[in-house]
Amino acid sequence: MLKDRSRIERQLTFSQQQLSVIEAKLETDGVTGKARTKNPVWRKLSAEHRQLRRRLYAVAALEKREADAAQRKADKANGVAAPVEA
Repeated sequence: MLKDRSRIERQLTFSQQQLSVIEAKLETDGVTGKARTKNPVWRKLSAEHRQLRRRLYAVAALEKREADAAQRKADKANGVAAPVEA
């Protein structure tokens, strides 16, 4: 899973750079606020950036779930009673 996280983080960094470049270009052209959302290039880059952020959140949730499962497995192997969840 670490490979997926590093790949997504790299893509997210690149996406942020692309988005910053287009936002700077639009700002120099005088396009701001609501008008920016009508630009198809900005919309595409913004959507890709948002998608990568969501993927990174999903990877984090998966890593947490796997770590919890590994901890429960280790506790069970060591004979530690699992805490009761409400």
